[in-house]
Amino acid sequence: MTVQPNIKWGISTLGCHELDLPAICRLAEEHEIHFLEIRSLANSLNLADYLDRTYRDYPGAIQRLLDQYRQTIVALNSGFSLIEADEAAREELLAFAGWAERLGVPFIRVFGGGSMSQPHSKSDLAAAAGNLRWWKQQREAHRWTTQIALETHGGFSSSDRCLQLQEAFGNPLDIIWDTHHTWKLGNESAEQTWEKIASMVRHVHIKDSISVPSERHPYSYCLPGQGEFPSENVFNLLSAHGYHGVVSLEWERKWHPYLPDLGTALTTLANSNWRSGTPHPVGR
Repeated sequence: MTVQPNIKWGISTLGCHELDLPAICRLAEEHEIHFLEIRSLANSLNLADYLDRTYRDYPGAIQRLLDQYRQTIVALNSGFSLIEADEAAREELLAFAGWAERLGVPFIRVFGGGSMSQPHSKSDLAAAAGNLRWWKQQREAHRWTTQIALETHGGFSSSDRCLQLQEAFGNPLDIIWDTHHTWKLGNESAEQTWEKIASMVRHVHIKDSISVPSERHPYSYCLPGQGEFPSENVFNLLSAHGYHGVVSLEWERKWHPYLPDLGTALTTLANSNWRSGTPHPVGR
């Protein structure tokens, strides 16, 4: 029996990348979702530019919209890579930060970079730690409250890789725990990951897959509860340790167009043991 923690369910807009913010808010409320990670709006991945063009003169309109549909933005999701970022990427991240601060968004998602197929070199870790120090200086100089959070993704899809970066940085990290990636790419159980990085976890991603190759991966994503992901282990662990944060269904239809629409995924989520805690028979 899956033991459900006190989950605040969220979604990433990767699953409805073509929608604007009003349509996203309506879709979320329809499915009783009240926490949003913003990655794309109206097919634009350059969020700072889109928000500048659409809401620069009416920033209060965003909060009114969120209030109307009882939504909270928990993260603005950037594509910033700690290892590969150049000056242009830094400027884009600062623009992200300006909007995150204006909207009271606690986190900006960043990636570490690299690949799990190769160990990080000393220069890789030095570059990543250097960007973290640069961000720390910028945050302190601007007196921002928003913080960057590293997603367990790509070359940082394991707890050990995250700990290596924390050691190189010399300061605690904030982590968005992509539970699928640490399981599938990091070859870790939920318990193994949690044991090492629990103190860093600020937010959780969840998704499901089957061991059938797709265009981008040696596996294919599938509807919640219909694949091989050991969700029961994750939910039981979060419950046992009193996790009260947000768990986002990261439905990556933007990158994987073979997936059905986000509304279908959320309907499946509602009818699955992932959300109800009661197992349901599912088809493949």
